[in-house]
Order: sequence, then C-alpha cells, then structure tokens
Amino acid sequence: MKRWPARVRRDEDGLVVVLVALLMVALSMIAALVIDIGQLQTDERTNKGVTDVAARAGVSRLAFGPWAGVCRARSFLLTNAKGFSAFDAGSEQWSNAATPPTIYPSSRCPSNPLTPDATPCAPNTPSTWAKFTATARNGTFTIEIQSGYALPDPRFASDTAAGDVGDPVAGSCDNLVVIVTQARPPFFAQVGDFSSTTTRARSVGRLNAIQTVDFVAALQLLEQHKCDVLQTGGNNTRVIAQPYGTYPGTIQIDSADDAGSCPQPIINAQATSGGPSVLACSVNSTNPDCLPGTGTRPSRIGLYALNFSRPAGEMTTPSGSTYGDTVAIASPQTTRKPADRRFRGNVTNLDAEVQTIITGNSGRPPGCTSVTGNTCTANGRTWLVLQPSDCNDLAVFFLDPARTAAQNIWFNCDLNVTLPLTLSAANSYIVVTGQLAVNGPFTITDPRKLYIGGQATGSKIGVNVGGGTSIFNVNLGSNLTCSTRTGPGHANQMVVGNGSFKVSSGATIHMCQTFVELASGYGKVPATDGTPPCQTAACGNYTGTISISSGSFVDWSGPNGVTGRPPTVEELATTNQFEDLALWTESGGNTNGMSGSAATSMAGAFFMPNADAFNLAGGGALPVHLSAQFFATSMKVTGGATVNLVPNPLDSIPTTVYNILLVR
Repeated sequence: MKRWPARVRRDEDGLVVVLVALLMVALSMIAALVIDIGQLQTDERTNKGVTDVAARAGVSRLAFGPWAGVCRARSFLLTNAKGFSAFDAGSEQWSNAATPPTIYPSSRCPSNPLTPDATPCAPNTPSTWAKFTATARNGTFTIEIQSGYALPDPRFASDTAAGDVGDPVAGSCDNLVVIVTQARPPFFAQVGDFSSTTTRARSVGRLNAIQTVDFVAALQLLEQHKCDVLQTGGNNTRVIAQPYGTYPGTIQIDSADDAGSCPQPIINAQATSGGPSVLACSVNSTNPDCLPGTGTRPSRIGLYALNFSRPAGEMTTPSGSTYGDTVAIASPQTTRKPADRRFRGNVTNLDAEVQTIITGNSGRPPGCTSVTGNTCTANGRTWLVLQPSDCNDLAVFFLDPARTAAQNIWFNCDLNVTLPLTLSAANSYIVVTGQLAVNGPFTITDPRKLYIGGQATGSKIGVNVGGGTSIFNVNLGSNLTCSTRTGPGHANQMVVGNGSFKVSSGATIHMCQTFVELASGYGKVPATDGTPPCQTAACGNYTGTISISSGSFVDWSGPNGVTGRPPTVEELATTNQFEDLALWTESGGNTNGMSGSAATSMAGAFFMPNADAFNLAGGGALPVHLSAQFFATSMKVTGGATVNLVPNPLDSIPTTVYNILLVR
C-alpha cells in the first residue's frame, strides 16, 4: 500500500479547513439574507396594517373635504405606527397635488379638527386635492398621505391590472391614499456589504356615498367621542327603530369612543325580561316587538367607532340586550350636516326676521308709527293691537267676535290665557311680545306665523302650558288630531325668542303642521353646516329647552305640505322651507326632555343637536308609537315603556350612508 508523505496530508488538511471556512461564510450570509428578508416582510405587514387603519380613518372624514381626510389619517398614523410617534422636525410639507404643486407655508389642518374644509375637492382637479409628506425617525420612514388620488398610480405596477379606479363622477375625490416607505440597513447581511433595502406599504381607501331614503335614522346621535351615547334605564324600558313599509329601522351613532373616561359601552342598554332594550327591525326581524316589514334591506345600527380597534365591550352591551337584524356595523360620522343642508339657512333667516319683528319697533308691529284705537296699518297689513291693560282683561276685549276673527293680532304684553279663547282667522299672523302662559283652552285655528318674544329673565319660560284644563291648539282646525291635518296651505312657523317651551302634567297640546324654533335669544344657529356638538357651558345655558312632563297629552306634527314624496330643493328654498321639521333648538345640557304615554303622537324631525342627553321617557307599561326622527348629542330612554320609533322616510331627513372601502 502506497503512503503519501506527511507533508501532503498536512496540505490537504489545510485546504479542507479553508473550504469549510468559505462554506461557513456562505451559509452565514445566506442565513443572514433569509433573516433580513423575513424582517423586511415583517416590516411590510406591520406597516400595511398601520396604513390600513390610517386610510380608513381618513376616509371616514372625507365627506368634509380633502384636508379633513388627510389630517384625520395623519393623526391616526401617529397614534398607531409602530416605528414612530412623531415626524422629523421640519420635514412636514403641505401642498396640493398639481404639477408643479403649490406648497403651503404651514399646516392645513384646522384648529378644530371637526371643521369642514372651506374648499371642497373638485373632481379631476388636482389643484383642489390635499397632499401631506413627511419623514420620521431620522429619515427611516417616508410618509405620504393624499386626497384625492388618481388611480392607476404608475409607481405601482399592480394598479394596471387591478382596475376599479373609483366613481367617474367623483373624479378621484373619493380616493385617499396612505403610503409608508421604510428604509432598513442590512443587519446580519451587512457582513456581505449588502446595501440598505426599502419596503413600501400602501393603503387606498374609498368613500362611497349613498344618498337614499332607504336609510332614515330614527335616532341620529351626534356625540363624537364619549361612551353612553344611547342608554336605556328602568325595568323593561326599550327603544325600537321600527320598519316603515319597505324601509328598515335605522340607528346612527357618531362616537369614536376615544374619550379618556369610557369604560362603558357606546350603546348601554339595560337588560330586560321583555326583549332587547335597543332593537332595529326590518323584514328579517323575528322579534315579536317588530312591526311587519315588507322590504328586503336589513336594519342598520351604524357605529363610527367600529372603524377602529376597540374592545367589543365598549361598543354595545352583550347580546341580546342590543341588536338589529345584523350586528352593528362600521359607519362614518354623519354629523348634523344632512339637517343643516336642508334647513340651517332657512332657520337662520327666520331667526333674524323674528328678532327684528319683535324687538325692532318699540313694541309696535313692523312699520307702525302709532296705534289708534287698538289698530294700526303698515306694510300692507292691518293689525289688531292689544296693550297690557287689554291683555289683563281678555274676556272683555274679545267680547266683540270680529276681534277674534282678526287676521293679524299683536299682543304687546305677557299673555296669560285662563278662559276659553279661539282666534279663528284663516292664514293668521299672531305675535306675543312677551311670555305666553296657557292656563285654559286656547286655540289658534289656522296660523301661518306665531311669534312669541318669551322671557329672558326670571324663570326664562317662553311658553308655559299649565296642567289640568290647559289646552293649547295650534293649527288644529276642525280636525280632532294632527294626523289628518296634511297637504298644502297649512304649515305654521312658531318661534319662541327667549325661554323654554314647557308643558306640565295634565296639559294638552295639539300643534299640527307646526315648526317650532326655540331661539335662545337669537343668533345661536351655527354659521356653517356640520358643526360638532357644543361641549361648552355656553350652549348649556341657552334658554331654548323643551320640557314635556309625563301625564300630558301631546299631538305634534311638523309641516307636511308635500305628501307621498320628499320635497324638492326648490320647494325647500321657497314654498316649503321647513317641510317635515317639527323642532329646532341649539340648547345643550340634559334638561331637554319629553315624557310620553300611549296617547302621545309626534311626527317629523326633532332637531336638538346639542342635547346631552335628550331624555325620552315612556309613560308606564303601554307602548308609545312615534312617527318621529330625533337628532341629539346623546339620548337616554327611561320610564318602563316600549318606545317605538316609526319615521316615514318621505317625511323625514334622509341619512347619507357612506361605505368605507379599502381598494388597495
């Protein structure tokens, strides 16, 4: 057997060592690359989750303008990003999306983040779009947020085949993008002199607006941060949004549940033995408390907070004390904007008109320079004028039946009606410069305008309908109930300039086709649409509250001159300015309340956007059916009764339903 020299064997051993060392280096580099690639994939997944949340948040505010959406997404990105919580100093840039862009010198986010944009997004017009860029953690992250956003984006090859660029009518204004690019230097692979790598996560959200009477919210609760927005209290108290024919029951709540003091659910419904405390019904409902429905749409309980990661217990109380045909679904904040768009301008104009009429001519009707024998004529009207001495002896003053038939009557006094009084003129115009107290039967047969100055000091009550035999009939005519008082020619505008509207236990009110504004001293209507609920002491001190006590009989309907269809834009601007609107007050706090009974009848929209909470109470075990729609900051329903809300979508304010989609 041949033997190799020892020196050769030693050379071979050295070669093996070198080969093994090289192999170990190669294997280490491969392992390092695998680890780095895995880290990049982790980065991409993490950043994609963050951009998804930020894009959904931004789209939820997109209805209020491009900067509203961008600023909301920016805020949520800072809150949810894993790698940073602030942007690099001096890196934030605000611009439009034009070529070249216009660079703005400072932040475009308003001081009040809920303020709508002054300039809306114009379809296919990048100069009206909003773009924000920044870096974070010393340039490790590059952030881009833009609304509108045109698809396809040539930077993303997958867009060409994806299609789905959005609504052509919206012209890219329905799209919002959040892009986070992360640069990561190689960690293990740096031994191989590999360069830095980047990952890019993109989320594109889209807002689909559905303006339809298919969704009319029986309750539209405008609180934007707190919990306990809808509460039921008291044994067996329930509130049910019923279907109306083919239309499903709907409840909409705007809260993000991001207040610091929110361990309670947004819908805090007390469990009952008689069924769920809060229920939305439609054709799919099997609950025996649901009225028959013939439509095909499920009911809708929309919660804004469901767009974000929140514990289930902070949304609703456990099933089945709170449910609809489907579980509560994510919904953008609708705010008061639908009501404002219809009525805010008209209410503002009426508010200013009534202030001028009541306070502008030293206690005399408009244009009257003097009053002779209880009469003055000015501006084409002849007025019957009562001075305080006449008001103190109404039985004698109205012995002349011609006076009760006067079309235009001016009460320059605090008016206290204790004996039966009927003002019978058609199309009448009645003004009371002071407070109106009804302590007996008082009927105004067919008014078009009823303006009451009210009381700015003392008890601050504008209209006080006492108990017992007190009856206040407005626009009732020869009908027995307001439900038969419909059609053109009857709508009445009632304004209380100062003070509350109070109805005591035992009193009766019929207010048919009557819109009531509680002005709280005038000038309290916001100047823009969609303002958030008032959270200051100021609105809590507004005098225009409404208080209807239990044991009273309430029959109240908003103007209903247009039947069988919604009013047109032209009608709302001219002939039917307050169609379907029963009440408007900007008063806040928790003193607004109505207590019903089985005899209560209310129809139309009751708009109390700052009422926190609006208190709606049943009258015991009997069910209360209301063809009414309520807007408030929050609502509390008590009293042990089942309150059934059955608004007619053709006589209500439609809810603009938005669907938030992530399309990339």
